Amino acid sequence: MVLVLDNDTVLLLGLVTEIGGSRLKPVLSGPSKAYLRSRVQFHCEVPGWSSPLTFELRKDTGDLIGAENNVKVTFTLQVTEGSEGTYYCRVTAEGQTSNAIQFQVVIPVVGASLSSDPDPPVLYEGEKLTLRCLVRKGTHLSFTWYHDKQEVNTYSDLYRLSEDALTVDEASEWHAGTYSCTAHNQMEVNPRFSSSQILHVIVKNHISTPKLSFTVFFNGSSLMANVSCRLTRGSPPVTFSLLVDGLETDVKRLDSLESWSILPISVGLDKGAAQCKAQTDTQQLTSDPVRLHVVPVGGAVRVMVTYLHDADSVVAAARLKCVPGRGTFPTFSWSLNRSSLPPEGDAHVVMQNGQILVLTDISSGYYRCRARDSFNDSSIWVESEDIFIQKTDLSATPMEVIALFFCGFLSMVIVGCSIFMFCTTKRRNDSCKRCSNQDEIQSEAIPMNAPADVSFEPQTVDMKTVIMEFKA
Repeated sequence: MVLVLDNDTVLLLGLVTEIGGSRLKPVLSGPSKAYLRSRVQFHCEVPGWSSPLTFELRKDTGDLIGAENNVKVTFTLQVTEGSEGTYYCRVTAEGQTSNAIQFQVVIPVVGASLSSDPDPPVLYEGEKLTLRCLVRKGTHLSFTWYHDKQEVNTYSDLYRLSEDALTVDEASEWHAGTYSCTAHNQMEVNPRFSSSQILHVIVKNHISTPKLSFTVFFNGSSLMANVSCRLTRGSPPVTFSLLVDGLETDVKRLDSLESWSILPISVGLDKGAAQCKAQTDTQQLTSDPVRLHVVPVGGAVRVMVTYLHDADSVVAAARLKCVPGRGTFPTFSWSLNRSSLPPEGDAHVVMQNGQILVLTDISSGYYRCRARDSFNDSSIWVESEDIFIQKTDLSATPMEVIALFFCGFLSMVIVGCSIFMFCTTKRRNDSCKRCSNQDEIQSEAIPMNAPADVSFEPQTVDMKTVIMEFKA
């Protein structure tokens, strides 16, 4: 007599049972993972069998773990480091073995921390950064990374994530900030985790080429030059060096992007070519040279006038620029009809330290500018001639007139070229005809046994004059 079981039981357990026969197939169930020092249970039975049997639990190549007699038996184990392996059970009477369970011992994660390369995590843009999430203990782990407290996306193009490492191949300013990691035991039930402390990553900018400039001032008795060496970008600290004619005169290491040096200077005396050098751990750049030469304001002063037009080509404003003949540090002043103009007004704007005067509402009259040394209040003003400026209602030359003139000029050029080409061709044809007549005269002197003459007649060239008309 055969015991009939449902299809699900037969497919899932692979049961082969013969009541009254000799084959009894046991089935083993239990966990595949467990934490160290926890307790686990393995169950062994022959599905559909109701009489007690003796079951043995064995490991790997046959080590006996325990034996029990019952219809269904349970083996309870204390998990140790040696518990990992392959388990199966068998019925002692028949010697049939069950399915196998691969059992893994999981060590709870403890003591997560971060390491960096470079160490400390200070690097320049473009360099490589590698962070590792280390644990004091723990197996079967997965890792989660955080940048500025935001979880790092596994598929982000900004990082490479591999097991316990986060890598940035070419660091940028964006990669700077705080990093941390969390290590997790890969367990479906009661997963444990450990989080690291925060690690601050600094990504430095490369410095730009320094720019040198200088201003002058009186310190009470003598004239001094205030020399500036400035960087537009970079990460301090930076070591600045001032060189005059190649000789180093001042060295400073600063936590800023600008350095100042004070040097004595004299009006009209060239003190030499000054340069500044900026240096970091990875770079050394030098500025263009600047002559330390203060030229006093003098020479003829000119006023350059530019009229500004609106969208309808109507004069809307005027721009006046004061240009002295010479002078390194000039200051400017403007007047209208011999009356001084204030730096600000309803109808004008003064720009670029007073050098440019913009008339937003043109007042007709005589304008004049003057200049002197900005660093010496007792220096003499040098004045320009009066320039008469008046508001006119005449608009600028319309675009239609310019276009019409251009089209007329282009048509004349085309007609002229056509006539020239026609005359040149006519002269060439006449010359060819004369050559033909000479050939005929020479042919009369050829003996009768000579080959017949091959006459040549020039081809007529048809010329067409094309006049193109353009509409503006």
